[in-house]
Amino acid sequence: MKLLMNASPYRLEQGYELGFGPSVFETMAEVILAFREPWQDILFSYTNWDKELDPHRENLIEASVHSFHGDVIYDPNQAISLRVKEVLLHHYAPGSDPRANEALMDQMLARFREVPLDELDEELLRKIGTAVHEMHSFYTLEDRDEATQTFVKNRLVETTNSTWLYPFERPVDLKNQLWYRANTKEEILQSFVLNRWMFACVIVNRNTRVEDYSYLLDYTEEHGDEHDGMVLYISATRPELFKDAVLPQLQVLLGDKLEIVI
Repeated sequence: MKLLMNASPYRLEQGYELGFGPSVFETMAEVILAFREPWQDILFSYTNWDKELDPHRENLIEASVHSFHGDVIYDPNQAISLRVKEVLLHHYAPGSDPRANEALMDQMLARFREVPLDELDEELLRKIGTAVHEMHSFYTLEDRDEATQTFVKNRLVETTNSTWLYPFERPVDLKNQLWYRANTKEEILQSFVLNRWMFACVIVNRNTRVEDYSYLLDYTEEHGDEHDGMVLYISATRPELFKDAVLPQLQVLLGDKLEIVI
């Protein structure tokens, strides 16, 4: 694991040494807390997207039907499967009542997964892909369950429509970003789940604007010739303060795993 301090922003290249997904949540929460002073807030970003402007929508619809056909879609309460069964029933038996044809719908779903995708009707595949994508995707906070909405809204600090903090171009389908306070370890862990464990957060002095951050932390996954795995980008407005106050805590937390490149 390397902390590249000769890059801008700094790069904490973790690869998969700390784990992947939920297995690294505890450590990453401690990493974030190392940046915060008592008079500061940790603000996580929740992004609202415009479904109609999504440039990847067609690819996601196609990927969704492939994933569902291969039975690799996360569907714990079977709501997505039920919706696909209804699509199949309406396609092959228009006007039929789903409540009176549950056994038939089960047979149709089983048959759907047995037949190769390239032998199935393209219109049907698009209907199924669209249904799966819409049920499996969250474009705005309002798409989430009530508990998630309450978690964000009760901690909301700022809504930004124009402020864009990242070095890459603002996506065309971005509606706005909601910045909410998550100062405790428990709130940070909940934020990882909410953001599907890739996240962006800022550390700011209390009652200051998001863009006046002390640190911007952006956690993502990269694949390339020089690095493969997780990366934490660290933008520090006061590099010397990072070296004096934060770096020693990271060295204690990550121990001998951490190599610092200056």
